[in-house]
Amino acid sequence: MPPVLIISRPAPKGAEFAAAVTAGLGWTPRVILAPAFRVVSTGADVPDADAMIFTSVNGVMLAPAGMGRVAWCVGQATGQAAATRGYAPMVANGDAQALVALILADRPGGRLVHLAGAHRRGAVAETLTHAGLTCDTVVVYRQIALHPPKALLAAAHADAPLVAPLFSPRSAGILNLPDRTAPVYVVAMSDAVAQAAAKFDPTQTLTAAHPSADGMLETTLKLFSAIWPKPGSA
Repeated sequence: MPPVLIISRPAPKGAEFAAAVTAGLGWTPRVILAPAFRVVSTGADVPDADAMIFTSVNGVMLAPAGMGRVAWCVGQATGQAAATRGYAPMVANGDAQALVALILADRPGGRLVHLAGAHRRGAVAETLTHAGLTCDTVVVYRQIALHPPKALLAAAHADAPLVAPLFSPRSAGILNLPDRTAPVYVVAMSDAVAQAAAKFDPTQTLTAAHPSADGMLETTLKLFSAIWPKPGSA
């Protein structure tokens, strides 16, 4: 029985990733859209800053217009989003540690503001402040956990394997499926994501070689090919 693709990313990124997987496979798997959370703005005021720090696209979408200012961005997707908002992105290699290293290598002057979610990793502003830079964190959104949809609960008690690409540690919560019988194959964006998913006892976990959407896509396609090498067979 062909695997079922479980999409835990919120719209529209979730649907975009599902479409990319389908295009890469060359056949159409069953897809269950099961966002692990919804993003809610806190309504916080954003102070003036010489440059912004973004560790997610959500932060970019809630930022003021860039007007040509520099934006220090955790990865390519965040950098692309910042560019569309009028920022000049400086892009790190996909995680908070790499972002901090990039900023400290340049040591920009002026005030930096990190627009972040309530749940975040890496202590970006704290680390930069400790290193002598001026940096504040403003929490501009919260992630509200969502329960697994009925379609996912039903699939968890069927026979088809479930393939779950997980982009953040918090998204692993979507695998909290009581009395699951279906095998679950996780594609983790990082070691931290893999660790978060481990408590839900996946059948197998593959970690993307690069913490990016492209890295996740490549690894998801690799996993699909390994567990379902002959599309259309029974």
